Amino acid sequence: MTIYPVLLFISLVSLLTGCKDESHKEESSLSTDQANQTVVDEVSQTSYQTYQVDMESMGLGLYGGEDYNMGFRSRDFHPQDGASPGNQEASLYIQDAFKEMGLNVSVQGKYSNVVGELTGTKTPEIIYVIGAHFDHVKGDRPGGDDNASGVAGVLEAARVLSQYQFESTIRFICFNAEEDGLWGSKDYVKNHVVPGAENIVGMINLDLILRPGSDVDSLSVIDAELETRSIHPASLSWAKAFQKAAVDYVPSLVVDDNIIDGVSSSDNDSFLNGGYPAFLVIENSDPDWAQANPYIHKYEDASDRLANDPESASGVTYDYAFAADITRTSVALIVQEAILVTESN
Repeated sequence: MTIYPVLLFISLVSLLTGCKDESHKEESSLSTDQANQTVVDEVSQTSYQTYQVDMESMGLGLYGGEDYNMGFRSRDFHPQDGASPGNQEASLYIQDAFKEMGLNVSVQGKYSNVVGELTGTKTPEIIYVIGAHFDHVKGDRPGGDDNASGVAGVLEAARVLSQYQFESTIRFICFNAEEDGLWGSKDYVKNHVVPGAENIVGMINLDLILRPGSDVDSLSVIDAELETRSIHPASLSWAKAFQKAAVDYVPSLVVDDNIIDGVSSSDNDSFLNGGYPAFLVIENSDPDWAQANPYIHKYEDASDRLANDPESASGVTYDYAFAADITRTSVALIVQEAILVTESN
């Protein structure tokens, strides 16, 4: 007769313990989400804009001094001619920014990619990369959108993430010689990643993220586009994780549900070709993309020229809030995947 109350007591204890465990898990998950959101919210539009304007101004010697003054703005790197003074000035700026953030800084390979590393505390062999190319084409071409915008995103992400510790390693890479054939990123994968048998589990490439409006379609949706290849399932999953990070942490950013399947002609291709998960984040890349943003590789692509002039025929301008949201989402994805170190873990 006494066995039933005992069983009932045991069942009640098990139930209460189970409820307590589930409650703890929910609280832990909520705490993690809150901690991640706190990091994401530290991304500053003002800071992003400062980086972008600084980067598009390279070639005037405003940062490095007269030795880098070309008399016009340019960050050209040509495989035969090498780095222009403006390209060298940009490299110096990026190196100094990474050093000030406390990152481990190196200049890699014959194309002088600039790398800042935040080494993981628990699984440093697992590596996440957020990158953008910092070179541009010859002549008076500031490259405000292409690709001072992407470099600014990498620098702002590095500024925020470098204030924390993560279980896995995060690399911030500004690639060189992209415009003439992705030479910098190709060299990085071939001569650094592959020989070192490195475990790159995810690469985010930021290229042209500042001018999402269309000069030919005023009704064009303002959204971010992702590009990767469906034949590489890991890359497709990685891109989908970015979409989810936007929903969870940066709801103000609209990301196209359709992931563009194909060659991007940007540095993510070098990682994809090496078998590493990678995708490109880019401003609205609709079928009339070349007409939608006619200032790419042109004199007018600068914050103080037609590409950002509200009095231009289309009225389309740079959208710093949009670019900052792309940076926030990139940070959100990295924070989740590299695993933010907190008191609870």
